[in-house]
Amino acid sequence: MINYIAHWEWILTKSRGSIVESIKDFEFRSICPIDNNTELTKYYKENINWEINRTDNYQLNGIIKLIKILKTLEEKSIIHIFTIKSGFIYIISKLFVKKEFKAILSITGMGFLFSKNVLAIILKALIRPIFYVFINKIYDVIIFQNLDDQNTFLEYSKFKNKTELVKSSGLDTKNYVLKKSFNNNLKVIFASRLLKDKGINEFIELAKSLKGSNMEFFIAGDIDLGNPESLSFNELENLKKLDYINYLGFVNIENEIHKYDVLVSLSAHEGFSRILLESSFVGLYVVSFENNGTKFISELENSKLISNLNIDSFKEVLENLQETKLSLSSKNRDLIETNYSSNEIAKQFNNIYKSI
Repeated sequence: MINYIAHWEWILTKSRGSIVESIKDFEFRSICPIDNNTELTKYYKENINWEINRTDNYQLNGIIKLIKILKTLEEKSIIHIFTIKSGFIYIISKLFVKKEFKAILSITGMGFLFSKNVLAIILKALIRPIFYVFINKIYDVIIFQNLDDQNTFLEYSKFKNKTELVKSSGLDTKNYVLKKSFNNNLKVIFASRLLKDKGINEFIELAKSLKGSNMEFFIAGDIDLGNPESLSFNELENLKKLDYINYLGFVNIENEIHKYDVLVSLSAHEGFSRILLESSFVGLYVVSFENNGTKFISELENSKLISNLNIDSFKEVLENLQETKLSLSSKNRDLIETNYSSNEIAKQFNNIYKSI
């Protein structure tokens, strides 16, 4: 039995669900907070409710509850943990559990801990000794999504055991409604959690700079109070009042993203940007700030990387696109299907599980 652990149910359903479906050599159990309308039962043989509050940044209660869960698992089980946050909680919890496990950590992005936020800088320094002392004793394998993140984290943690590079979290490509044509007046969308380090404020500024143009601007996503970078409720209410942006709230990307023409990403850091991958597969033109987890779009058509967060640079690209006759790329779909589909990522995961 392979146990997937994450502090958010979405992590184990959105992409890992289809990966689990594709792996026939193992059975899977989910360990995460479970809501009332869970999709977990579609993918996992068993589901354990890790009753934690994502908005609690200290997670003492989460550690206590994870200790209890780990004590119920089978000896020598494979534990696969997703994100640095859950990975750190697992390290602390495992110190109080004597059972022997094989543990894998997937670092899907450097997240808040490696941001330039002052609190993050302090926190990173405080917990570094814990990583340094215990990470090689706890984890057998760490999976990264790009080499830059790998180098940064290995230097920080001094991890010496096995590492693997698995690009992206995989797309279940058969689920997406594909784009058939571009609108005459471009519809430009920002789709992400409403975090400051995801570039939400820069996108608002960009839309304001193009107010009165023929382009329409949309924001899809919600606040995430479990992240210190999240917009507040008051900031969200102010966003909804803006007359040059259409706020959509939560959007089903698989069914809805094809309605838009250009996806703009201004995120400061990514592991391997899922929304850029999804949008490129569906057929949107993608414009992104260049960071460790967005560089891959340079191999795709209908894409533009921008090396700085200067709003004028993004504005110029959008104005040029509005004057350009855009056409869909079949090459993108073929490349993504071959390299980044859930089936492809599942093969890589399966090989890792067998190797340990």
